[in-house]
Amino acid sequence: MSVNHEAVHISSLVVHCLPEQLSKVQHEVEGLDNVEVCVSDPKGKFVAVLETESEKEILSTITQIQAIDSVLNASMIYHEIDDE
Repeated sequence: MSVNHEAVHISSLVVHCLPEQLSKVQHEVEGLDNVEVCVSDPKGKFVAVLETESEKEILSTITQIQAIDSVLNASMIYHEIDDE
């Protein structure tokens, strides 16, 4: 089986954190490689979009986000592989 190294994995996550720490958490998440925060809710939720080269990188990023202080949960809600 050959591996396509030109594939791009595009995924999005919903991140839920303590509302009073929303700005801090968003800033930390945006500091991670290949992550962009797109929309947020002052109640402590926001969407992060990832562009990675593998599923392993997605899982690693989710783990990093979940380890941030004040993050309650990070769940993937979308995943697409663009191999063109």
